[in-house]
Amino acid sequence: MKPLVVIDADALGRQRTGNETYVRELLRELAGSAPDLRLAAITRHPELVPIGIEAIEVPARNQLVRMAVRLPLLLRRLRPQVVHFQHALPLGYSGPSALTVHDLSFQDPELMRLRDRVAFRAVPRSAQRASRVLVVSEGTKRDLVERCGISAEKIVVTPNGVGQPFGPEGPHADGRPYALVVGSLEPRKDPVTAVESLALLGRDELRLVFAGPDRGDGAATLEAATRHGLERRVELKGHVSPEELAALYRGAACLVFPSRHEGFGLPLVEAMASGTPVVATRAGALPEIAGDAAILVEPGNPVALAGGIERALDDRDRLVAAGLERARAFTWAETAQRTLAVYRELAEA
Repeated sequence: MKPLVVIDADALGRQRTGNETYVRELLRELAGSAPDLRLAAITRHPELVPIGIEAIEVPARNQLVRMAVRLPLLLRRLRPQVVHFQHALPLGYSGPSALTVHDLSFQDPELMRLRDRVAFRAVPRSAQRASRVLVVSEGTKRDLVERCGISAEKIVVTPNGVGQPFGPEGPHADGRPYALVVGSLEPRKDPVTAVESLALLGRDELRLVFAGPDRGDGAATLEAATRHGLERRVELKGHVSPEELAALYRGAACLVFPSRHEGFGLPLVEAMASGTPVVATRAGALPEIAGDAAILVEPGNPVALAGGIERALDDRDRLVAAGLERARAFTWAETAQRTLAVYRELAEA
């Protein structure tokens, strides 16, 4: 009988930006890649689970009840050889487990609201309990070792990837020239600094387009635009589909990524793969991911960010070429293979 591996795919269909992209692309690559394993995904949206992976629907109105009651009962019934969760393990689970930790931004009160920090408080304890901890960068691995006391030997680096629909060929978003900001509107992503940098640019033709759900900073972003007289040059699109996002990347003059902390920074490689110059901060793992293929500036500094945008627009050809080459180093197929190696190790233990 094939070992059963249960993967928590609760992020599917919930506009969870990087978390949803991670689980969606991982499942897509895992499907058909492990004939020796029985793979099952727990989800609220079974219609989004790819063929080749068993979908187990678990409705959940309350996340606390889901993690403390519904999932422990389900796992006792299924008796999987391996479970794989993001952020936290179900209450009381003690079997072989893989836990993906994307970053430790929840430990900084300036980067995340209290409600969200409370929701993530189980991450360090779950990392201690997990058989293996998967991280998306060497930077997150270092943070887990230094800040949470997790043994380096149990941590496996499985970087994120970039795939379809992101590439230089395909539809382009139309309209007046714009710089693109991708990510949730929240303090950690620092959208206000992006608006303030636009006010400092001597390029009146350039707009700023935000693509990502409002996680609390939407009003502050619009207020900053009004304060600087930029109401007509700032647009909040909200959550967009991967296809629309790909078109936005291709049509953008550059990607502006003012984040104050990142465990990886998926928009960087998505923009690079789309042939779009990247301006980002030096926060967290972003220098590790960007290499020499992006303009990097200090976080929280609109003057530096405005200067970075100017440099990116002036040096577009070099950045496009360097970005396309850099993006080739990150594939979801490689992510899946490294993850499968962990599943097999744990299933055979």
